[in-house]
Parts: sequence; C-alpha cells; structure tokens
Amino acid sequence: MPRRRSALATKTSRLALPLSDAPEWEVISPGVRLGYRRGRGTLGKGGNWLAAARDIAGKRLQQRLGHADDVADADGAQVLTHEQAKDAARSWASSLLRAGGKPTYRITVNDALDQYLDAREAEGMKSIDDTRRRANHHIRPVLGKFAVADLTVAQLSRWRDGIANSPKQLRTGRFAEKRNIAVTDLTDPEVKRRRRDTANRNLTILKAALNWAHQHQLVQDDTAWRLTKPYQGTTAARVRFLAADEQARLLGKCEGALKNLTGSALVTGARFGELRRLDVQDFDEDNGSIFVAESKSGKSRHVPLPPGGVRLFAKLAKDRPGSAPLLVNDDGERWTTSSYSRDFRAAVAAAELEAITFHELRHTYASTMVRAGAMLSIVAQALGHSDTRMVEKHYGHLAPSYVADTIRKHAPDLQLDF
Repeated sequence: MPRRRSALATKTSRLALPLSDAPEWEVISPGVRLGYRRGRGTLGKGGNWLAAARDIAGKRLQQRLGHADDVADADGAQVLTHEQAKDAARSWASSLLRAGGKPTYRITVNDALDQYLDAREAEGMKSIDDTRRRANHHIRPVLGKFAVADLTVAQLSRWRDGIANSPKQLRTGRFAEKRNIAVTDLTDPEVKRRRRDTANRNLTILKAALNWAHQHQLVQDDTAWRLTKPYQGTTAARVRFLAADEQARLLGKCEGALKNLTGSALVTGARFGELRRLDVQDFDEDNGSIFVAESKSGKSRHVPLPPGGVRLFAKLAKDRPGSAPLLVNDDGERWTTSSYSRDFRAAVAAAELEAITFHELRHTYASTMVRAGAMLSIVAQALGHSDTRMVEKHYGHLAPSYVADTIRKHAPDLQLDF
C-alpha cells in the first residue's frame, strides 16, 4: 500500500491547513515528531517548524526550529524547507541523549520569551499585554534570534545602552514605512533619565524570561544577564499633579464621554484599565463607592467616593443594566486606549496645561489627599498598593510632618526686603 504523503511536505499542502495555534504533527523517526504551526495571528506571514522528543530521562521537550519557507525562500538557518526541518528535528532530538543526559539544544531568546509569556499569561499576569508589546518592540528585533547560551555581558550591555541612547518611539501605523519618533534632546538630564528608565524596564522583562528558562533547566548558565546591571538613579521622577484650578480647567475643556472618564479618574485615583473594566453593578450608591475587581496587583478593592463622585457615577448608572459598562465612549462602547488619547491630549493643550498623561490624574488624586493631611496608609489602600512604600516614595514629601514644621519654625530666616 503506498505511503500517504505528509500534509507538511509542500507549501501548497501546508497553506491548505486551517489556521490554528495547535501544531500539526508528523512522526519522522521513532520518538521524534516534526510540527508545523500557523497560528491565527500569522496570516500572510507563514508558519513555523517545531520539534518534539524526549530526553534521556524520558521528559517530553519541544523546540522551535525556525520559519517554514511558506513566504520567504529557505536559507537553511532561519527559514527551512520541509526536509531541512526534518534534519534539524532529528539533530536536536539526538542532542537530548548526549552530554550526560543534559539537553544541549540551543534555545533562543525568542523561545524563552514565548514560553515565559505563555506561562505568565496562564498565571493571570495583569500587565501581560504591555509586557508582550515591550518584548516585541525592544527585545525581539535585536536579540530574539540569538541562542541564550551565546549571550554575553557586553552584548546585553550594548543592547541596554542602545535603548537608552535612542529617541523615544511613538505609536506607528501597521503599514507605515518607518516608525514615528519623538523629537527629544538626549542631552537633557530628564530625557536621559526617562530613556534609561525605559531601558531598565525592558531589561527587567528580558531577565525575567531568561531566569524562567534557567529555572526550568532550558539553559545551564545565567552569568551573562546576571552580571548585566540596570542603570542607577532612574526612578527619581518629578511627580506631576494638577492643582484644583488646573483640574477645573481640564474638565472645562473635556466634552461628553471624555469628561466623564477624566472626572472618574480624578475622584477615584483608578488606573485607566481599572476604569474601563467597571460595570454598572460595580457602583454602590448606598455606600458611595466603586468596586475595582481587577487591578494591576491582582487584588480587588472598594474605593469610597467624594460627593461629586457619587453624583457622577449615579448619573452614569441611572436606568442601565448591571452588566453594562459604567464608562463608555461617545459611541456607547467600552473605552480603549486609542479611543481617548488623542482627545485627552487636545483637552490638555486647550486648557493650557503642561503636557500630562492620563495616568497623572492618578498622581493628582493621591497628591491632593496627601497634601490635605490624609494618612499615607489610607492613600495606599485607595490606590490599591499592598503597603505604603510607593506612596512614601512619590508623595511622602507632600505630607505635613513634624520635621518640616520644626525646621520652618526654628531655622534661620532672612528678614530682608527684596
């Protein structure tokens, strides 16, 4: 009986397979399988080759081999034909049985990121979308194809420095020929601090992924990234907040749904993501509070509202079902980042305010309470922090204190006319 031809053998047969995040497998040797995956998000980009086998201890392992030659021509390294992929899979499987039972396959940075991010998403990581975006934008293009075992301290330091010494890149359309960049002065100390802080954030993501791979015995040596240190002194940012008259000016320039969203941020101190997820049932008019079910920390909290906040949310919730979104845009849909950012920036400019982000409305909420004498522990609870460290770091200097009052009372003063 003639042997049935593999569905993975040709470009035509592979492209006839349905888009799926689950690989299509074929057995190519005893205990060795070759896989092909063309996920739902890869339309027009072709698929990837995978291999699966067991190591000397019987543990099943899986490895990404490279791109299939669906779109680009095979180069024998990053893009493989069906036959080249089979050879690579067999070679990798053989390596699992050598070196005293220690796997010698060469996991890449992209592989480590893929497995780490999938694991964190399964664990319910709240900032997974932002983490994936940063990895795709800052890490994969430069380091993604390198084997983790080949990374060096010098290489990682150059990558870190490259981020810190480059202009900030702005959101760019999918089909744009080049990325939008912000016009910035890299000699400005504050700009330099911010770029270094961005580099540190991306280094943290990279280290987390590589440490995960090391802890799961996918790599043997963590020296390169363990010895690559972040920049120091990057978190001393000046906290920007709006005074009462500035808040009024901003609200006066916001219209419709944007005014509701901005007002909600000012009376709750909630993050944008927390506000956009609020449903009508999360507002308790009797107790004058909202319930934040999902937060960045993974902890829920009740946020008491000032009288103006109660009136605002009562208006938004009136005669609406409990499962409906509490805050909607002008189209009646739940907010997204792209649906508010441009109008918010325009309102800030119209109010003649120094450029601020939406997140700085959260700083305004916290700063206003601290300056009014609220205990730092209460402010931390309202913001959803597990302790007062972040509140003390950013807002502690605004709090009335015995030390500050004593210095102002007893320190030498100038009794001169200027």
